[in-house]
Amino acid sequence: MQSEPDDIVLDPARSTALFRIFQETLTNVARHAGATKVEAALEGLDGSLRLEVRDNGRGISREEISGAKSLGIIGIRERVRYLGGEVRIEGSPGAGTVVTVTLPEGKGGSPDAPRTHRG
Repeated sequence: MQSEPDDIVLDPARSTALFRIFQETLTNVARHAGATKVEAALEGLDGSLRLEVRDNGRGISREEISGAKSLGIIGIRERVRYLGGEVRIEGSPGAGTVVTVTLPEGKGGSPDAPRTHRG
């Protein structure tokens, strides 16, 4: 089942996380992709939320996806992991990049809250 945007109600943690993730994907497109077109979709599907951002730029490389210097991608992964979701980043040389984030619906902590480690 696909939801209309008005049907998607997000708790504050997911709302903030999706906003920041979307913001970071657009920043990456603007800085690195050389794209002329970006498409984004947010869907509520079967108890989860899916954000997909697709561009027609140069296409991210595997090295960039897994690189330690890719702080924006690392931040996206941390936010998604904190909320129990999944992120997939795929690039095709000369054909663009697709970032897909899937988050379970429900309550969660704030992705901007300080993390406490107990040992």
